[in-house]
Amino acid sequence: MAITKRIKIRVRAGDTDFTGFAFNARVVEWFSAGRIELLRSKKITYANDGSLLVDGQPQKVSFVVGEVYARFHAPARFDDLVQLRTRIVDVSEKTLRFDYEIKRLPDRKLLVTGTSTSVCLSRETMRAEKIPADISERLRAGRWPPKDRGSLQKALI
Repeated sequence: MAITKRIKIRVRAGDTDFTGFAFNARVVEWFSAGRIELLRSKKITYANDGSLLVDGQPQKVSFVVGEVYARFHAPARFDDLVQLRTRIVDVSEKTLRFDYEIKRLPDRKLLVTGTSTSVCLSRETMRAEKIPADISERLRAGRWPPKDRGSLQKALI
């Protein structure tokens, strides 16, 4: 089962363009909010300098977006309440792949689908780097932390 996070977003006046619909580029910001909240749910956050913190401990890596794609099915309008579903669909050696779905509430009309790929970046060399094992393990499908300590020890070895 893929790791999933759902958040609600209210479309603000500043999110709309001259047509009264949510500005297309705003969706990329909403995708970012979804990724950040999904990572936060796994105790992975960003420090002020953009580096990752795992359980509050500084890491020497960060995730940067290397690719983003959105397909618009229907418009969102000012004051719409939408739900963004963010899901990790792949964890590879150096990248994370997410997919997204935005639906208007309460009718659950599909508005946007999309994907993005984030690259693990060394904060020292600014080059792609292997995702640290403890981060990779948290982001793979399943529960973190594992229910039993034996699984936790195996995950960290």
